[in-house]
Amino acid sequence: MTWTYVLCALTLALYIILAIFWIVRSIVDTVDDRRRDKENAKWEADRKKLELEKAQRDKEYHEARMKELNSK
Repeated sequence: MTWTYVLCALTLALYIILAIFWIVRSIVDTVDDRRRDKENAKWEADRKKLELEKAQRDKEYHEARMKELNSK
């Protein structure tokens, strides 16, 4: 075997390894992004629910305070 053949084979092997790594990394990133998007959607829904509950409590508190103020 000549040095040229060995160097070409090593270069090709490194390129194939890099390509496989890139493909695997892309797949893992895609799966992680989808999982993260699902979690973020759930957190956003929970946050909106808590905000609505807080707004309702604030409204009830305000109405109670206004009744108390008007009764004095």
